[in-house]
Amino acid sequence: SSLPSPPPPSPPPPVPVPPPPTPPPQEPSPPEIDPNEPPVVQHPKYDPYNWNENAPKYNNINNYPEASEEGGWELHPQKNNMPSTLMDDPSKVTLPPELEARYTQLSIGFTDIEKPFDKSKNLAIFWHIPKCGGGILDQLLSNCIGLVEANKVGSREGHQNDETLTVVTHDGSQYVNVDTTTPNGIEHAKELHLASSGLADVALTSYLYDAASLFTNNGNTVRGKCFTMLRHPIKRAVSIFYYLKETEFGDANLSIFKDMSLEEYARSQWCEENWMVRFLTNEMKGALTEDHLTLAMRVLQNKCFVGLLEEFDASLLRYEMYFNWGKVGDKAKRTECTKMMEQQSDTSDTLHPVEEGDEVWSLLEQKNLFDMKLYEFALDLYEEFSGYG
Repeated sequence: SSLPSPPPPSPPPPVPVPPPPTPPPQEPSPPEIDPNEPPVVQHPKYDPYNWNENAPKYNNINNYPEASEEGGWELHPQKNNMPSTLMDDPSKVTLPPELEARYTQLSIGFTDIEKPFDKSKNLAIFWHIPKCGGGILDQLLSNCIGLVEANKVGSREGHQNDETLTVVTHDGSQYVNVDTTTPNGIEHAKELHLASSGLADVALTSYLYDAASLFTNNGNTVRGKCFTMLRHPIKRAVSIFYYLKETEFGDANLSIFKDMSLEEYARSQWCEENWMVRFLTNEMKGALTEDHLTLAMRVLQNKCFVGLLEEFDASLLRYEMYFNWGKVGDKAKRTECTKMMEQQSDTSDTLHPVEEGDEVWSLLEQKNLFDMKLYEFALDLYEEFSGYG
């Protein structure tokens, strides 16, 4: 007899259908912005030497205005304040009285760079722009050339409250026992008559307007000679970001940078905005105008001997010639030391390249248009002084 047929297979269990996704909560619409109202610009207080003191709080990047293709900001138009493409000679432009007064303030402390350097009458002041090779140059001047420096090193180990000036030794290099990297430190150095003491060969600071006061209590017998090293503003901004992102500060508030992308940083309120023009004009907050750019150009043109990070070796040679440092220190040690220091140069340009035309480049450029124009002007100044190196 035949075998019975097998029972038909059981139907597969029904596939569970997931419930429809819950729609995200509706965010409140942003308030309408009156285009006639002045823009509200937030500027984090920035200490170029210590981010711990003013640790920023994270800002919602989605609420930051987008850069428009035409320039300016879509939410906060500032086109009237954008720098023009053609600039007159900044020394021949009459500025508003407040800005002219600031230039006069600097001129009391700093002599023009066209006048030759005289060690008996001048103190070299390095205007330090963060992430422009200043740290390496600082070590070169002290460790390789053998100059006595005033920066912040000499104020360590309890010397910050010394009531008399002296030269201290740290890791084989010599420093004056004051801190010229902060406004309070500069005031203390002024009280101790640093400029007229003859102890320092060079002082380092980001605060030119505070540094000018160093020369107001010596009967104008000694005045400052400014020199500086510039870097392309976009590349400098990228370097600043990765410095904040990759450096261990030991501050929980700064961990925000570790989870932030470069584009998020470029859109955030913590991204630097025209740092050079602000520090050269002493305009740390509020909107900048073309008058501020003109003042910054005038300061660089007349008061600061310009070097470029992109031309580091040639710039160092120019400094040595201008300040007569070529005769200082042991030549063999200088050559060996210089090569070692240059190997420590910033590698952010190669590790984290940003190309012109990229979205991030455009965002950073929009925030630093005045610094971009100042940098272009500085390139011309560098060429004009080609006789030095």
